[in-house]
Amino acid sequence: MSQNTDVVNLWTYFDEWTRCCSSTYQRDSLYRFGTFDSCTPQYRDLKTAIRAKVTKDKDEARKMIEGTFYKQNLGSDLKNSPTAGSIWELKETPGWDVE
Repeated sequence: MSQNTDVVNLWTYFDEWTRCCSSTYQRDSLYRFGTFDSCTPQYRDLKTAIRAKVTKDKDEARKMIEGTFYKQNLGSDLKNSPTAGSIWELKETPGWDVE
């Protein structure tokens, strides 16, 4: 039995891996750092997500997903953004919520 999409969304991890492998991202990596990105963390996340998807226990699947590079460094939590604080200021409440 596989996990629902709300527990494990394989598309998120597949998208992150393919974004990293894209020519635009690799060009930017070469320009910024002088080397191509191996995309190892993203590929490792994809393999973990596939393992979590086929895991029967939802809690174990969530635990596996919480340990991924995406959840720890990127994801939907703005506090994990590598540019928060250095390029833009992190707000307590987004501007569109103000009445």
